[in-house]
Amino acid sequence: MDDQATLRVISGVGAKGPACFLLEAQGKRLMLDIGCGPQPGLWPNVDDVGRIDALVLSHSHKDHIGGLSLLPKIGNPPIFATEITAKKLPDGIKVHALPIQGRGDVLGMPVDTGRNGHAPGGIWMRFHGGTGLLYTGDYSTESALYAFDMPPKSRTVLLDSSYGDDDTPLAERQNALAPYFTGDVLLPAPADGRAPDIALGLYRAGKTVRLDDTTREAIVDLVGPARGYLRGDLETELAELVDAALPPGDMSGATFSTPADGSNGETAKLIAQWEHTLQPAIVFTGYIPPGTPADRLVKSGRAKFLRWNVHPRLSDNIALVRSTGATTVIPAFCDSKVLPALQAALKPANVTMDQLVTLA
Repeated sequence: MDDQATLRVISGVGAKGPACFLLEAQGKRLMLDIGCGPQPGLWPNVDDVGRIDALVLSHSHKDHIGGLSLLPKIGNPPIFATEITAKKLPDGIKVHALPIQGRGDVLGMPVDTGRNGHAPGGIWMRFHGGTGLLYTGDYSTESALYAFDMPPKSRTVLLDSSYGDDDTPLAERQNALAPYFTGDVLLPAPADGRAPDIALGLYRAGKTVRLDDTTREAIVDLVGPARGYLRGDLETELAELVDAALPPGDMSGATFSTPADGSNGETAKLIAQWEHTLQPAIVFTGYIPPGTPADRLVKSGRAKFLRWNVHPRLSDNIALVRSTGATTVIPAFCDSKVLPALQAALKPANVTMDQLVTLA
C-alpha cells in the first residue's frame, strides 16, 4: 500500500459493536462491512463518512451486513462479497463476486481471500500484495465443520478479538456442555454458524436432532452450493443428518432453532412454550445481547449460557500474528479493557485501538 493508506474505525474497535471500517488506499475509499447490533438498536454512525467507492463484505452475519439500509448515506456503492454471502443479502442487491480462496479484485485493487472457518460464505481479506492490510472479519480455527485457511504475510492486521484474552479451547467448552447434550435441550443458534457444527457432532453421537426450517435449509446449502467451505468430505454425513432430523415441537432430543437471541421466529415460539416448564434445558452458546429474551432467560436461571467457540482464542491470535509477521495489530470486537493483555501477548507488534491508523 502507498504511504498515505489509512484505516479508519467507524465501529467495532474498543467495544462490542457492529463491524464497519473505512480503508483509504490507492485513491479508493473502501468500506469493510456495515453491520448493526449485536445489541438491539446499535448502528454504525456513517453520517460524516461521505461517498464510498465500494463496500466489501466479509460474511453474512447481522453484525457485519445488518446496516445495508445505510447504503444511501454513503452513495450506494457497488458491493463485493462471495457468491454464498451474496445469496443471503436482501433481494435486488447486485454483488460483484470475490473468490473464497485466491486473488480477487476490488476496483483495480488486488485482494487475496481465504475461508474464515466461521460461517459459510465467510472470508478474510488481505488487500494489495504482500505488505498490505489483512482484515480477518470473524474467524475460527477450531470448527470441525468449516475450513480455515491461514492468511499470508501482512504488515497490518485488523484482528477478530471477540474473546479478548480468553484462551479456553473448544474441547473444554464441549466438556462443560456434555451434561446438557445427554438430555433434552433447546439450542438456539445461528443457522449459518455454530448450529450445523453442533448438530453434526450430536448426530454422530447418536442423539435425536430436531431442526427448524432455517437450520435445515442452511445444512442443505452446505451439502450443495456452500460445500466448498467444508473441512474435508462431510457432504454425505450432512445429508444423512438432514434426512434423519425431525422438526421442532416435541421436547425430546436436541432442538436447534433460530434466531439465537430468541427475539422472534421459531426460537420465540419454543420459548413461549417451554419458559415456565422444567424441561427441556435451554442453553445459549454464543454472545447474548442485553435486553433480549436470551438475556432474560439466563438472568432468571431458566436458561444457561455455555460458550461454543466460533471466534479465535488468544493462542489462535498469537499464532496468526506470528505467521503473518504483522507489525501493527488492531484488535476488533472486544472491550478496550483487554488492550493491555493483548499488547503483552502480541508483542513485539504494535497493538492499538486508535480510531485512525496509517498503514505502512
